Amino acid sequence: MLPPQGAADITMSAPDAFDIPVFVRRSSPLEPAPRPTAVMLSQASNAWPTPADMPPDGNYLVTTTWRDILDAAVTVGRDIAPWIAAVPKLARREILARRYPLSAYLIRRQAVVPHQDGVGREVVPSVVYTHGTENSTRSAFGYHVGMTMAEWACRGLMGLGPTTHAESAVPPGALAGWKHSKSLPDLFGTHSSTSGLWLVEAKGGRVLGSHSRRKGARQLDVGSLVPDAHQKVLCGTSLQQRLFMMIDIEADGPAAENADSSEQVDDDVLEHNDDALVELARARMLTYLALVSLPRGSLRVTAVSDSLNDRPSRRTGGLVHLLGGEDATSALRHGLDHEATSSDIAQREGIDMLAARLPGTDLMIGMSRRLFGACQELAGAEATMVVEIEKTSGSRHSELQTIRALTEEVASVPALPGDVNEQRYERHLSERHERVRGYRDRRRDEFRQATRRGFIAGESSPWERFIEITPQLTSPAEYGFLEAATRDTYLAVEQEALDLDT
Repeated sequence: MLPPQGAADITMSAPDAFDIPVFVRRSSPLEPAPRPTAVMLSQASNAWPTPADMPPDGNYLVTTTWRDILDAAVTVGRDIAPWIAAVPKLARREILARRYPLSAYLIRRQAVVPHQDGVGREVVPSVVYTHGTENSTRSAFGYHVGMTMAEWACRGLMGLGPTTHAESAVPPGALAGWKHSKSLPDLFGTHSSTSGLWLVEAKGGRVLGSHSRRKGARQLDVGSLVPDAHQKVLCGTSLQQRLFMMIDIEADGPAAENADSSEQVDDDVLEHNDDALVELARARMLTYLALVSLPRGSLRVTAVSDSLNDRPSRRTGGLVHLLGGEDATSALRHGLDHEATSSDIAQREGIDMLAARLPGTDLMIGMSRRLFGACQELAGAEATMVVEIEKTSGSRHSELQTIRALTEEVASVPALPGDVNEQRYERHLSERHERVRGYRDRRRDEFRQATRRGFIAGESSPWERFIEITPQLTSPAEYGFLEAATRDTYLAVEQEALDLDT
Protein backbone atom coordinates (compact mmCIF):
# COMPACT_ATOMS: atom_id res chain seq x y z
CA MET A 1 0.00 0.00 0.00
CA LEU A 2 1.50 3.33 -1.08
CA PRO A 3 1.27 6.69 0.67
CA PRO A 4 -1.36 9.09 -0.66
CA GLN A 5 -0.30 11.28 -3.53
CA GLY A 6 1.89 14.12 -2.32
CA ALA A 7 2.75 12.54 1.03
CA ALA A 8 6.41 12.07 0.10
CA ASP A 9 6.64 15.64 -1.18
CA ILE A 10 5.67 16.97 2.25
CA THR A 11 8.71 15.33 3.78
CA MET A 12 11.17 16.22 1.06
CA SER A 13 10.13 19.87 0.99
CA ALA A 14 9.90 20.28 4.77
CA PRO A 15 12.10 23.09 6.18
CA ASP A 16 13.81 20.62 8.54
CA ALA A 17 14.32 17.75 6.08
CA PHE A 18 17.62 15.99 5.37
CA ASP A 19 18.96 12.71 3.96
CA ILE A 20 20.51 9.79 5.83
CA PRO A 21 22.40 6.98 4.06
CA VAL A 22 21.35 3.64 5.60
CA PHE A 23 23.27 0.43 4.83
CA VAL A 24 21.42 -2.84 5.52
CA ARG A 25 23.20 -6.19 5.69
CA ARG A 26 22.13 -9.65 6.85
CA SER A 27 24.26 -12.45 8.26
CA SER A 28 23.91 -15.64 10.30
CA PRO A 29 25.32 -15.81 12.83
CA LEU A 30 25.23 -12.04 13.18
CA GLU A 31 28.51 -10.51 11.96
CA PRO A 32 28.77 -6.76 11.31
CA ALA A 33 29.43 -5.93 7.66
CA PRO A 34 32.51 -3.89 6.70
CA ARG A 35 32.23 -0.17 7.12
CA PRO A 36 30.97 1.55 3.93
CA THR A 37 33.50 3.52 1.91
CA ALA A 38 33.28 7.22 1.05
CA VAL A 39 32.18 6.27 -2.46
CA MET A 40 29.37 4.09 -1.11
CA LEU A 41 28.24 7.00 1.09
CA SER A 42 28.05 9.36 -1.86
CA GLN A 43 26.24 6.84 -4.08
CA ALA A 44 23.63 5.48 -1.63
CA SER A 45 20.33 6.15 -3.37
CA ASN A 46 17.85 3.27 -3.07
CA ALA A 47 14.45 4.28 -1.72
CA TRP A 48 13.35 2.52 1.45
CA PRO A 49 10.26 0.43 0.67
CA THR A 50 6.85 1.45 1.96
CA PRO A 51 5.16 0.67 4.24
CA ALA A 52 7.86 0.62 6.93
CA ASP A 53 9.51 -2.77 6.85
CA MET A 54 12.82 -4.65 6.83
CA PRO A 55 14.06 -4.35 3.24
CA PRO A 56 16.53 -6.50 1.32
CA ASP A 57 20.23 -5.85 1.78
CA GLY A 58 21.17 -2.61 0.09
CA ASN A 59 22.42 0.96 0.27
CA TYR A 60 19.49 3.28 0.96
CA LEU A 61 18.99 7.04 1.17
CA VAL A 62 16.20 8.00 3.54
CA THR A 63 14.73 11.48 3.84
CA THR A 64 13.56 12.41 7.32
CA THR A 65 13.16 15.55 9.45
CA TRP A 66 14.45 16.99 12.70
CA ARG A 67 10.95 16.56 14.08
CA ASP A 68 11.22 12.79 13.64
CA ILE A 69 14.66 12.68 15.26
CA LEU A 70 13.52 14.79 18.22
CA ASP A 71 10.57 12.47 18.80
CA ALA A 72 12.99 9.54 18.94
CA ALA A 73 15.30 11.38 21.35
CA VAL A 74 12.48 12.14 23.80
CA THR A 75 11.19 8.55 23.94
CA VAL A 76 14.27 6.32 23.90
CA GLY A 77 16.33 5.19 26.88
CA ARG A 78 16.02 3.89 30.40
CA ASP A 79 12.66 4.36 32.09
CA ILE A 80 13.31 6.97 34.76
CA ALA A 81 9.68 7.80 35.52
CA PRO A 82 9.53 5.94 38.89
CA TRP A 83 12.41 8.04 40.19
CA ILE A 84 10.99 11.43 39.18
CA ALA A 85 7.22 10.92 39.48
CA ALA A 86 7.15 12.81 42.78
CA VAL A 87 9.14 15.70 41.27
CA PRO A 88 7.72 15.93 37.72
CA LYS A 89 9.58 19.18 36.97
CA LEU A 90 12.63 16.96 36.49
CA ALA A 91 10.91 15.50 33.43
CA ARG A 92 11.29 18.90 31.76
CA ARG A 93 15.02 18.88 32.49
CA GLU A 94 15.38 15.35 31.14
CA ILE A 95 13.69 16.30 27.86
CA LEU A 96 16.03 19.29 27.64
CA ALA A 97 19.03 17.02 28.28
CA ARG A 98 17.96 14.73 25.45
CA ARG A 99 17.09 17.47 22.99
CA TYR A 100 19.98 19.94 23.15
CA PRO A 101 23.05 17.74 22.59
CA LEU A 102 21.69 17.13 19.09
CA SER A 103 21.60 20.83 18.25
CA ALA A 104 24.90 21.46 20.04
CA TYR A 105 26.92 19.06 17.91
CA LEU A 106 25.00 18.38 14.67
CA ILE A 107 24.41 20.79 11.78
CA ARG A 108 22.72 20.47 8.41
CA ARG A 109 24.49 21.44 5.20
CA GLN A 110 23.91 21.34 1.48
CA ALA A 111 25.11 18.00 0.10
CA VAL A 112 28.19 18.19 -2.09
CA VAL A 113 26.56 15.87 -4.63
CA PRO A 114 22.81 16.05 -3.95
CA HIS A 115 20.92 13.07 -5.31
CA GLN A 116 17.76 13.56 -7.34
CA ASP A 117 15.78 11.27 -5.00
CA GLY A 118 16.83 13.16 -1.85
CA VAL A 119 16.56 16.71 -0.63
CA GLY A 120 20.25 17.43 -1.07
CA ARG A 121 20.98 18.10 2.59
CA GLU A 122 23.09 16.06 4.96
CA VAL A 123 23.79 16.18 8.68
CA VAL A 124 27.39 16.50 9.81
CA PRO A 125 29.11 16.99 13.18
CA SER A 126 29.95 20.59 13.96
CA VAL A 127 33.52 21.85 14.26
CA VAL A 128 32.89 22.20 18.00
CA TYR A 129 32.29 18.44 18.20
CA THR A 130 35.17 17.44 15.93
CA HIS A 131 37.80 19.87 17.26
CA GLY A 132 36.59 21.60 20.40
CA THR A 133 35.40 18.84 22.72
CA GLU A 134 37.29 16.31 24.80
CA ASN A 135 37.13 12.55 24.28
CA SER A 136 34.70 11.98 27.14
CA THR A 137 32.21 14.43 25.62
CA ARG A 138 32.44 12.79 22.21
CA SER A 139 31.94 9.38 23.78
CA ALA A 140 28.87 10.50 25.71
CA PHE A 141 27.39 12.09 22.62
CA GLY A 142 28.15 8.96 20.59
CA TYR A 143 26.01 6.94 22.99
CA HIS A 144 23.21 9.50 22.84
CA VAL A 145 23.08 9.81 19.07
CA GLY A 146 23.44 6.04 18.70
CA MET A 147 20.40 5.38 20.88
CA THR A 148 18.38 8.15 19.22
CA MET A 149 19.07 6.92 15.69
CA ALA A 150 18.43 3.28 16.63
CA GLU A 151 14.99 4.34 17.89
CA TRP A 152 14.36 6.31 14.70
CA ALA A 153 15.42 3.43 12.45
CA CYS A 154 13.60 0.64 14.27
CA ARG A 155 10.33 2.51 14.71
CA GLY A 156 10.31 4.77 11.67
CA LEU A 157 11.89 2.47 9.08
CA MET A 158 11.14 -1.05 10.25
CA GLY A 159 7.82 -0.76 12.06
CA LEU A 160 8.85 -1.67 15.59
CA GLY A 161 6.56 -0.48 18.38
CA PRO A 162 7.72 1.55 21.41
CA THR A 163 11.03 0.28 22.78
CA THR A 164 11.97 -0.57 26.35
CA HIS A 165 15.46 -0.24 27.81
CA ALA A 166 16.83 -3.63 28.78
CA GLU A 167 17.71 -2.37 32.27
CA SER A 168 14.13 -1.25 32.92
CA ALA A 169 12.19 -4.47 32.31
CA VAL A 170 12.42 -8.08 31.20
CA PRO A 171 11.42 -9.05 27.64
CA PRO A 172 8.40 -11.34 27.22
CA GLY A 173 9.51 -14.96 27.48
CA ALA A 174 12.95 -14.17 28.95
CA LEU A 175 14.27 -16.43 31.69
CA ALA A 176 15.30 -15.34 35.17
CA GLY A 177 18.96 -15.10 34.18
CA TRP A 178 18.18 -11.96 32.15
CA LYS A 179 17.98 -9.95 35.34
CA HIS A 180 21.50 -10.89 36.37
CA SER A 181 23.31 -10.70 33.05
CA LYS A 182 25.97 -7.98 32.81
CA SER A 183 25.97 -7.81 29.01
CA LEU A 184 22.56 -7.14 27.49
CA PRO A 185 21.34 -5.43 24.32
CA ASP A 186 20.19 -1.85 24.79
CA LEU A 187 16.53 -2.13 23.79
CA PHE A 188 13.73 -4.55 23.11
CA GLY A 189 10.29 -4.13 21.64
CA THR A 190 7.37 -5.81 19.92
CA HIS A 191 6.87 -5.43 16.18
CA SER A 192 3.57 -3.71 15.45
CA SER A 193 2.60 -6.15 12.69
CA THR A 194 4.03 -9.53 13.65
CA SER A 195 3.94 -9.17 17.47
CA GLY A 196 7.42 -10.68 17.38
CA LEU A 197 10.10 -9.78 19.93
CA TRP A 198 13.03 -7.66 18.74
CA LEU A 199 16.34 -7.20 20.54
CA VAL A 200 18.19 -4.05 19.49
CA GLU A 201 21.73 -2.94 20.22
CA ALA A 202 22.69 0.69 19.52
CA LYS A 203 26.21 1.91 18.85
CA GLY A 204 27.34 5.39 17.91
CA GLY A 205 30.49 7.43 17.56
CA ARG A 206 32.51 9.84 15.47
CA VAL A 207 34.14 6.95 13.63
CA LEU A 208 32.22 3.78 14.48
CA GLY A 209 34.68 0.96 13.92
CA SER A 210 34.33 -2.80 13.60
CA HIS A 211 35.45 -3.51 17.17
CA SER A 212 32.53 -1.60 18.72
CA ARG A 213 30.02 -3.21 16.38
CA ARG A 214 31.34 -6.71 17.02
CA LYS A 215 30.91 -6.03 20.72
CA GLY A 216 27.32 -5.03 19.96
CA ALA A 217 26.74 -8.30 18.11
CA ARG A 218 27.97 -10.21 21.18
CA GLN A 219 25.57 -8.26 23.40
CA LEU A 220 22.72 -9.41 21.17
CA ASP A 221 23.78 -13.03 21.58
CA VAL A 222 21.72 -13.68 24.71
CA GLY A 223 21.78 -17.45 24.18
CA SER A 224 19.15 -19.34 26.16
CA LEU A 225 18.06 -16.28 28.16
CA VAL A 226 15.35 -15.67 25.53
CA PRO A 227 14.34 -19.15 24.29
CA ASP A 228 11.45 -17.86 22.16
CA ALA A 229 12.08 -16.77 18.57
CA HIS A 230 13.30 -13.19 18.36
CA GLN A 231 14.84 -10.78 15.85
CA LYS A 232 18.34 -9.38 16.45
CA VAL A 233 19.13 -5.94 15.04
CA LEU A 234 22.43 -4.06 15.43
CA CYS A 235 22.14 -0.32 14.69
CA GLY A 236 25.37 1.60 14.22
CA THR A 237 25.48 5.38 13.75
CA SER A 238 28.66 7.04 12.52
CA LEU A 239 29.45 10.74 12.20
CA GLN A 240 32.52 10.55 10.01
CA GLN A 241 32.03 12.67 6.86
CA ARG A 242 28.27 12.77 7.56
CA LEU A 243 25.67 11.09 9.75
CA PHE A 244 24.87 7.63 8.39
CA MET A 245 23.67 4.28 9.70
CA MET A 246 24.76 0.67 9.39
CA ILE A 247 22.01 -1.82 10.25
CA ASP A 248 23.04 -5.47 10.65
CA ILE A 249 20.24 -8.02 10.90
CA GLU A 250 20.43 -11.66 11.87
CA ALA A 251 19.29 -13.46 8.73
CA ASP A 252 17.43 -16.32 10.40
CA GLY A 253 15.31 -14.17 12.71
CA PRO A 254 11.51 -14.03 12.36
CA ALA A 255 10.93 -11.94 9.23
CA ALA A 256 8.76 -8.89 9.77
CA GLU A 257 8.38 -8.51 6.02
CA ASN A 258 6.28 -11.66 5.86
CA ALA A 259 3.44 -9.83 7.56
CA ASP A 260 0.95 -7.58 5.81
CA SER A 261 1.42 -4.51 7.97
CA SER A 262 -1.25 -2.61 6.04
CA GLU A 263 -4.09 -4.72 7.45
CA GLN A 264 -3.76 -3.66 11.06
CA VAL A 265 -3.60 -0.01 12.08
CA ASP A 266 -2.02 1.27 15.27
CA ASP A 267 -5.36 2.33 16.70
CA ASP A 268 -6.71 -1.21 16.56
CA VAL A 269 -3.68 -2.45 18.45
CA LEU A 270 -4.21 0.07 21.26
CA GLU A 271 -7.90 -0.76 21.51
CA HIS A 272 -7.31 -4.48 22.02
CA ASN A 273 -3.77 -5.03 23.27
CA ASP A 274 -3.15 -4.03 26.89
CA ASP A 275 0.59 -4.66 26.69
CA ALA A 276 0.92 -2.35 23.67
CA LEU A 277 -1.00 0.34 25.54
CA VAL A 278 1.27 0.05 28.60
CA GLU A 279 4.34 0.27 26.33
CA LEU A 280 3.01 3.45 24.71
CA ALA A 281 2.14 5.05 28.04
CA ARG A 282 5.57 4.28 29.46
CA ALA A 283 7.27 5.61 26.33
CA ARG A 284 5.40 8.91 26.73
CA MET A 285 5.63 9.22 30.49
CA LEU A 286 8.25 11.99 30.32
CA THR A 287 5.84 14.05 28.23
CA TYR A 288 3.00 13.40 30.67
CA LEU A 289 5.06 14.31 33.74
CA ALA A 290 6.33 17.47 32.06
CA LEU A 291 2.78 18.53 31.24
CA VAL A 292 1.43 17.96 34.76
CA SER A 293 4.36 19.91 36.22
CA LEU A 294 3.41 23.08 34.34
CA PRO A 295 1.10 25.80 35.67
CA ARG A 296 -2.43 24.99 34.57
CA GLY A 297 -2.76 28.38 32.90
CA SER A 298 0.03 27.54 30.45
CA LEU A 299 -1.77 24.46 29.10
CA ARG A 300 -3.54 24.80 25.77
CA VAL A 301 -5.50 22.62 23.36
CA THR A 302 -4.61 22.35 19.69
CA ALA A 303 -6.72 20.63 17.05
CA VAL A 304 -5.27 17.85 14.89
CA SER A 305 -7.10 15.97 12.15
CA ASP A 306 -8.23 12.45 13.00
CA SER A 307 -7.05 11.37 9.54
CA LEU A 308 -3.64 10.79 11.14
CA ASN A 309 -5.11 7.46 12.17
CA ASP A 310 -4.91 6.28 8.56
CA ARG A 311 -2.02 3.86 8.10
CA PRO A 312 -1.34 4.89 4.46
CA SER A 313 -0.39 8.39 5.56
CA ARG A 314 2.64 7.07 7.45
CA ARG A 315 5.89 8.16 5.82
CA THR A 316 8.95 6.01 5.44
CA GLY A 317 11.56 7.38 7.81
CA GLY A 318 8.91 9.19 9.81
CA LEU A 319 7.92 8.61 13.42
CA VAL A 320 5.39 11.43 13.26
CA HIS A 321 3.05 12.97 10.70
CA LEU A 322 4.20 16.39 9.57
CA LEU A 323 1.58 19.11 9.89
CA GLY A 324 1.65 22.16 7.68
CA GLY A 325 0.46 23.54 4.38
CA GLU A 326 -3.05 22.91 3.19
CA ASP A 327 -3.51 19.56 4.89
CA ALA A 328 -6.51 18.14 6.75
CA THR A 329 -5.39 19.71 10.03
CA SER A 330 -5.22 23.18 8.47
CA ALA A 331 -8.72 22.73 7.07
CA LEU A 332 -9.98 21.60 10.47
CA ARG A 333 -8.52 24.63 12.23
CA HIS A 334 -9.94 27.08 9.70
CA GLY A 335 -13.40 25.96 10.72
CA LEU A 336 -12.87 26.56 14.45
CA ASP A 337 -12.95 29.77 16.45
CA HIS A 338 -11.01 30.51 19.64
CA GLU A 339 -13.98 29.49 21.78
CA ALA A 340 -14.21 26.00 20.24
CA THR A 341 -14.52 23.13 22.70
CA SER A 342 -13.31 19.56 22.60
CA SER A 343 -16.78 18.56 21.43
CA ASP A 344 -16.59 21.04 18.55
CA ILE A 345 -13.25 19.58 17.50
CA ALA A 346 -14.55 16.02 17.71
CA GLN A 347 -17.64 16.88 15.65
CA ARG A 348 -15.32 18.04 12.87
CA GLU A 349 -13.39 14.74 13.03
CA GLY A 350 -10.50 16.20 14.96
CA ILE A 351 -8.45 15.32 18.03
CA ASP A 352 -8.00 17.83 20.83
CA MET A 353 -4.38 17.57 21.95
CA LEU A 354 -3.33 19.07 25.25
CA ALA A 355 -0.14 20.98 24.46
CA ALA A 356 2.28 23.32 26.18
CA ARG A 357 5.62 24.95 25.55
CA LEU A 358 8.40 23.64 27.75
CA PRO A 359 10.05 26.57 29.57
CA GLY A 360 13.64 27.10 28.49
CA THR A 361 13.28 25.09 25.29
CA ASP A 362 12.17 25.52 21.69
CA LEU A 363 9.68 22.67 22.01
CA MET A 364 5.96 22.24 22.46
CA ILE A 365 4.79 18.81 23.55
CA GLY A 366 1.38 17.28 24.00
CA MET A 367 -0.89 14.26 23.91
CA SER A 368 -4.47 13.13 23.42
CA ARG A 369 -6.99 12.83 26.24
CA ARG A 370 -7.02 9.04 26.10
CA LEU A 371 -3.23 8.79 26.33
CA PHE A 372 -3.18 11.40 29.10
CA GLY A 373 -5.70 9.31 31.03
CA ALA A 374 -3.64 6.15 30.47
CA CYS A 375 -0.46 7.87 31.65
CA GLN A 376 -2.22 9.30 34.70
CA GLU A 377 -3.39 5.88 35.88
CA LEU A 378 -0.06 4.23 35.09
CA ALA A 379 1.79 6.98 36.97
CA GLY A 380 -0.45 6.33 39.97
CA ALA A 381 0.34 2.62 39.88
CA GLU A 382 4.06 3.42 39.63
CA ALA A 383 3.82 5.77 42.61
CA THR A 384 2.28 2.97 44.66
CA MET A 385 5.13 0.73 43.56
CA VAL A 386 7.76 3.22 44.76
CA VAL A 387 6.10 3.53 48.17
CA GLU A 388 5.91 -0.23 48.63
CA ILE A 389 9.50 -0.78 47.52
CA GLU A 390 10.64 1.98 49.84
CA LYS A 391 8.88 0.35 52.79
CA THR A 392 10.56 -2.98 52.16
CA SER A 393 13.99 -1.62 51.29
CA GLY A 394 16.72 -2.92 53.54
CA SER A 395 19.04 -0.02 52.83
CA ARG A 396 18.92 3.02 55.06
CA HIS A 397 20.31 5.11 52.21
CA SER A 398 18.07 3.90 49.35
CA GLU A 399 17.87 6.45 46.57
CA LEU A 400 14.14 5.79 46.59
CA GLN A 401 14.06 7.56 49.92
CA THR A 402 15.44 10.70 48.32
CA ILE A 403 12.10 11.06 46.53
CA ARG A 404 10.47 11.81 49.88
CA ALA A 405 13.24 14.25 50.70
CA LEU A 406 12.82 16.06 47.40
CA THR A 407 9.09 16.47 47.90
CA GLU A 408 9.91 18.09 51.22
CA GLU A 409 12.02 20.59 49.26
CA VAL A 410 15.38 19.40 50.50
CA ALA A 411 17.85 20.75 47.98
CA SER A 412 20.15 17.73 47.73
CA VAL A 413 20.33 14.42 49.56
CA PRO A 414 23.03 11.91 48.54
CA ALA A 415 21.80 8.45 47.66
CA LEU A 416 24.69 6.95 49.59
CA PRO A 417 27.38 8.32 51.91
CA GLY A 418 30.07 10.19 50.02
CA ASP A 419 32.81 7.70 50.88
CA VAL A 420 31.13 4.76 49.13
CA ASN A 421 33.14 3.59 46.12
CA GLU A 422 31.74 3.38 42.60
CA GLN A 423 31.48 -0.41 42.62
CA ARG A 424 29.27 -0.44 45.70
CA TYR A 425 27.25 2.47 44.37
CA GLU A 426 26.57 0.66 41.08
CA ARG A 427 25.62 -2.49 42.97
CA HIS A 428 23.24 -0.44 45.09
CA LEU A 429 21.55 1.06 42.00
CA SER A 430 21.35 -2.35 40.36
CA GLU A 431 19.53 -3.73 43.39
CA ARG A 432 16.97 -0.94 43.26
CA HIS A 433 16.34 -1.38 39.55
CA GLU A 434 15.95 -5.10 40.11
CA ARG A 435 13.27 -4.40 42.70
CA VAL A 436 11.38 -2.31 40.17
CA ARG A 437 11.66 -4.97 37.46
CA GLY A 438 10.49 -7.67 39.85
CA TYR A 439 7.56 -5.62 41.11
CA ARG A 440 6.39 -4.81 37.59
CA ASP A 441 6.63 -8.45 36.59
CA ARG A 442 4.58 -9.61 39.59
CA ARG A 443 1.96 -6.87 39.18
CA ARG A 444 1.79 -6.92 35.38
CA ASP A 445 -1.98 -7.40 35.33
CA GLU A 446 -2.53 -4.50 37.73
CA PHE A 447 -0.52 -2.16 35.50
CA ARG A 448 -2.47 -3.33 32.46
CA GLN A 449 -5.82 -2.79 34.15
CA ALA A 450 -4.88 0.66 35.46
CA THR A 451 -3.62 1.85 32.07
CA ARG A 452 -6.68 0.53 30.23
CA ARG A 453 -8.95 2.19 32.80
CA GLY A 454 -7.30 5.55 32.22
CA PHE A 455 -7.40 5.11 28.44
CA ILE A 456 -11.15 4.47 28.49
CA ALA A 457 -11.76 7.39 30.86
CA GLY A 458 -9.81 9.71 28.59
CA GLU A 459 -11.90 8.77 25.57
CA SER A 460 -15.14 9.74 27.31
CA SER A 461 -14.13 12.52 29.73
CA PRO A 462 -13.41 16.22 29.08
CA TRP A 463 -10.09 17.86 29.89
CA GLU A 464 -11.64 19.48 32.96
CA ARG A 465 -11.61 16.08 34.69
CA PHE A 466 -7.85 15.81 34.33
CA ILE A 467 -6.51 19.37 34.68
CA GLU A 468 -9.36 21.20 36.48
CA ILE A 469 -9.54 23.99 33.88
CA THR A 470 -10.90 24.49 30.37
CA PRO A 471 -7.77 24.93 28.23
CA GLN A 472 -7.87 27.58 25.51
CA LEU A 473 -7.50 26.69 21.84
CA THR A 474 -4.20 27.53 20.12
CA SER A 475 -2.61 27.06 16.71
CA PRO A 476 1.18 26.87 17.20
CA ALA A 477 1.86 27.14 13.45
CA GLU A 478 0.77 30.78 13.67
CA TYR A 479 3.67 31.42 16.07
CA GLY A 480 6.41 29.93 13.91
CA PHE A 481 6.34 26.33 15.08
CA LEU A 482 6.87 23.32 12.83
CA GLU A 483 4.31 20.79 14.01
CA ALA A 484 4.05 17.02 14.00
CA ALA A 485 1.66 14.53 15.55
CA THR A 486 0.43 10.96 15.74
CA ARG A 487 -3.03 9.82 16.78
CA ASP A 488 -2.04 10.31 20.43
CA THR A 489 1.08 12.49 20.57
CA TYR A 490 2.06 16.01 19.59
CA LEU A 491 5.43 17.69 19.04
CA ALA A 492 6.35 21.12 17.67
CA VAL A 493 9.65 22.95 17.39
CA GLU A 494 10.37 26.58 16.62
CA GLN A 495 11.52 26.89 13.04
CA GLU A 496 13.98 29.63 13.98
CA ALA A 497 15.66 27.19 16.37
CA LEU A 498 16.49 24.91 13.44
CA ASP A 499 18.72 27.39 11.59
CA LEU A 500 21.58 24.91 11.81
CA ASP A 501 22.61 25.02 8.15
CA THR A 502 26.24 25.78 7.37
